[in-house]
Amino acid sequence: MRRAPKKEAEEFDHYLQSSGRGLLAAIREPAHFQSYLDAVAGLSVERVLDVGCGLGQVLYPFVALKGASGVGLDPSERACRTGRDFYAEHVPGARVRFVCGAAEELPFPSDCFDVVNCGLALPYMDNARALGEIARVLKPGGVLLLKIHHARYYLSDLWQSVASRRLLQSVHAGRVLAVGAIYHLTGRQTKTRLFGHETFQTRWLLGRELARRGLSLKGERSDTNPRTPAFIISKEG
Repeated sequence: MRRAPKKEAEEFDHYLQSSGRGLLAAIREPAHFQSYLDAVAGLSVERVLDVGCGLGQVLYPFVALKGASGVGLDPSERACRTGRDFYAEHVPGARVRFVCGAAEELPFPSDCFDVVNCGLALPYMDNARALGEIARVLKPGGVLLLKIHHARYYLSDLWQSVASRRLLQSVHAGRVLAVGAIYHLTGRQTKTRLFGHETFQTRWLLGRELARRGLSLKGERSDTNPRTPAFIISKEG
């Protein structure tokens, strides 16, 4: 059962507001972004795409600290508008723009970005189509920074929601685990009214999906953790 649209809108507005406060705090502590910079060390970074960008938090180290040109893509026009306003006010010299769109149909030419970031957005997408589009727009030799929700994330959520008797949250976590299990076993991500299509990913699943698209997993970022692993992925030259 979905939350009421008004409740969802309020929660999303709160998320954007807290993200803005978090980014302002991080800007004052540049070490916060070091894991992203370390992940692309030695790579010439001129153009960066952030897929499912929110207000563009991950664009900051690239556009402000490396002088790259950044594009934030998000299906929410509200997020894009908030991102534009934030950068215009707080980072006016940054070369950044925001595009409302879907990862499954990226409105960009092939081989045009040196770095693509996708942080905790893939679970809510059609994984095969999104990864195919990301691979298409990433330059040969480019880097994909991908953060996922592992099965451990939803198992923890299920346990906590059952323990605290939050029925709807426990049902949601159970549905995601079911969709993820089917996806891992069959190679197909379901999308039905009963189960939805939100899914978890694992290193094994990513290895299978990435190899089909000329992408290879090179390692993990320093800020990775078991529940939300953060991977460094390269496109074959």
